[in-house]
Amino acid sequence: MKLGLFWKLMLAFTLVVAIGFGAVIVLTHQITTSEFHQMMMGGDGQGMMMGPNGMLGRGQALMQQAALDRVNRVVLLGGFVALVAALAIGFFVFRAITRPIDQLTRAAHQLAQGDLSARVVDDHASRLGSDEISELGAAFNTMASSLQQSEQVRRDMTADVAHELRTPLAVMRGNLEAMLDGVYPFDAEHLTPVVNQVNLLTRLVEDLRTLALAEAGQLPLTKRPVDLAALLQSVLTSFEAQAATQQVILRAEIAPDLPPVDLDPDRMQQTVGVLISNALRYTPPHGSITVATKTDRASVTIEVADTGSGIAAEDLPHVFDRFYRADKSRARESGGSGLGLAIAKSIVEAHGGSIEAISRPGQGTQLIIRLPHAA
Repeated sequence: MKLGLFWKLMLAFTLVVAIGFGAVIVLTHQITTSEFHQMMMGGDGQGMMMGPNGMLGRGQALMQQAALDRVNRVVLLGGFVALVAALAIGFFVFRAITRPIDQLTRAAHQLAQGDLSARVVDDHASRLGSDEISELGAAFNTMASSLQQSEQVRRDMTADVAHELRTPLAVMRGNLEAMLDGVYPFDAEHLTPVVNQVNLLTRLVEDLRTLALAEAGQLPLTKRPVDLAALLQSVLTSFEAQAATQQVILRAEIAPDLPPVDLDPDRMQQTVGVLISNALRYTPPHGSITVATKTDRASVTIEVADTGSGIAAEDLPHVFDRFYRADKSRARESGGSGLGLAIAKSIVEAHGGSIEAISRPGQGTQLIIRLPHAA
């Protein structure tokens, strides 16, 4: 028969107590039948008792023997009471020890069967306080929560990718079928939307690939000490025409004494470009975008600040999530793939840096990158 940990502990405890109880009885019996006569009564071991004036009578000897029997019974009774008390205490103590293990086992079985909501919950808190088993249960709950969150992210990403692919594929299919059916002629005017959707799909797939590599820690980086001021000025120059078209002012406030920064210049240009492109998307005409830098002993900070509409408080924690758009009404063509800021965050973290967003509705948005100095 298979015994659980609780009953194994109880059996071991019972055996220990029983052996100790038996030893007490044997030793006590030996003392009360032999040594007690000699030490307390001066007996000669022949069935007669020696008193102060010589031999005692048989009646008194029987009385003394009865007293010895009572002592033995008291010892036996005391040992039995001790055994029961030890078993009772052991039952509650071992139950308190094994209850979290039982719950952990049940939760692990549920998790193995696909129930990611399984948790270790003790309705009867252990009277022993926090111990290694309690810490194990807490670690299990943390692991289960992480698995559940990862599974939810995976499902959300699958749904988002399917949603992002559905629209361009539908446009391509509709145009191509219309041309095949003779509704549209095969000319540049009707082929251009198909090509645009192909470019959109290509960009989406490349963004997903970049994001997957970055999150897996496998994004290839060619890092070297880089003049950050020159890099930022190059990125700003590439957006001047677009900013002028949108009547948005681009400003540069770059510190003159920036130390070299160890980074991949192409990936960092991509990251800063994402931030400026995102700022242009939400900054109205006659607004401004400022790219500023500062440095301290440990890091260099790049700040991209705009005078746009800002981000609502409920949307701010999600701006770096995949496919997240604060403005749900924007089309895919004008609103981007929804992966730009997620890619930017992954690239910055791959460089050992950090990125954060600070914003209030109607007061613009600040995106701040912190990068460590070159070694």
